[in-house]
Amino acid sequence: MFDIGFLELMVVAVLGLLVLGPERLPHAARSLGLMIGKVRRTMSNIQDDLERHARTEELREKLKDPYATFLDDDEQKQVANSAAEPDSKQDTAAPSDESKPS
Repeated sequence: MFDIGFLELMVVAVLGLLVLGPERLPHAARSLGLMIGKVRRTMSNIQDDLERHARTEELREKLKDPYATFLDDDEQKQVANSAAEPDSKQDTAAPSDESKPS
């Protein structure tokens, strides 16, 4: 995510050791880890809530007109069939002289 390499991690660890000292560094690292975990869980919960809300709105729209889903599918099939039919009608309606056996 942040693309932190080993060298950068070592620099941060040495700076943390110099600034905080060996006594407070483990506590600070633990606190930082817990804080990152809380932020990740919060972001995950927010994302789940947004997805749930979007699905709920989609279902509400479908419930307003329950036949709309079926009509849309049927209309799509009719359009696909009508697009395919003109080609087949032209082939069967006017056979060429070459296709007749002698």
